[in-house]
Amino acid sequence: MLSALRAMGYNVLVSPVDVQDPQNITWKAIWVEDVDTWIRSLYCGQGSPARPNILDIDYVLANVADCYLSGSVFIESDKVY
Repeated sequence: MLSALRAMGYNVLVSPVDVQDPQNITWKAIWVEDVDTWIRSLYCGQGSPARPNILDIDYVLANVADCYLSGSVFIESDKVY
């Protein structure tokens, strides 16, 4: 699934701060220009202290076994780059 999302142009999955069921997280696929800079801006910028759960697709594909991944992903087809 993550490889397919990456091929579609997505590079990050985000989910709400409050996860109701950690075994079935609902993710939204997005694209950001620079993942590291975007993540740093969430933690260093002004704004809400509540930040989303973040999954960097490239990092996960390289470092996490499929058996540790679960959840649902929603995409907006008109947002793919």
